[in-house]
Amino acid sequence: MLKQQLQILGFDPEITLQQLDDNLTLSYQDGVLSLCRQGNLERCFAINFNDPKFTYRLQRASHEQVVKACRIKKQKHLRIMDATCGLGRDAMLLQQAGFSVTAYERHPILAALLADALHRLPETMTGFKLQAAAAETGFNHTDYDVIYLDPMFPSTAKSARVKKDMHILQKLHHLASDNGLALFYAAWQADCQRIVIKRPQKADTITSQKPTFQINGKTCRFDVYQRA
Repeated sequence: MLKQQLQILGFDPEITLQQLDDNLTLSYQDGVLSLCRQGNLERCFAINFNDPKFTYRLQRASHEQVVKACRIKKQKHLRIMDATCGLGRDAMLLQQAGFSVTAYERHPILAALLADALHRLPETMTGFKLQAAAAETGFNHTDYDVIYLDPMFPSTAKSARVKKDMHILQKLHHLASDNGLALFYAAWQADCQRIVIKRPQKADTITSQKPTFQINGKTCRFDVYQRA
């Protein structure tokens, strides 16, 4: 059933499963694709855009800071490229706010979890377009109005204990280099009107270049670079 579901989602089972660490496994139970620890199927992680708490945020998507940072006045039907999809929450918020979102996720396992979550969306909800690839492959192939970057925040023991989802992200990407700066420069070469970068609230800007403006939240902020 697992390999069949991966094929349905558009993933090669053999190639995808090779990306798992020795102590992790994929499970497909009760119609949900999950990432689990070997020998412990009771402690699994799945992406669920139908969670009641997140559904409430989706219903109020226009009030979200990421939406405010990406919105360009007097322009409708904006095309957004989420270059670092991660768990897909920001991409879903942007999609529900009325943008047309294409999201890139470079890790095959995380991309499969995202695809499964999108597959389980109710018919009344429109999901974003997922690309299981590195963002660099898409910067110059399609014109976007806004490119959104959310590089992984530096890991801390506290955050790893408190936020299970962030721990999963760090576990999957532990061998990957921090490419936030490279992504910014690549995005700067792309044909877009605006670049938005999510940063920890007290962190420095990703480059010495001053943002056009910033939108601040409790734990993070959005640095906005307006290009046109």
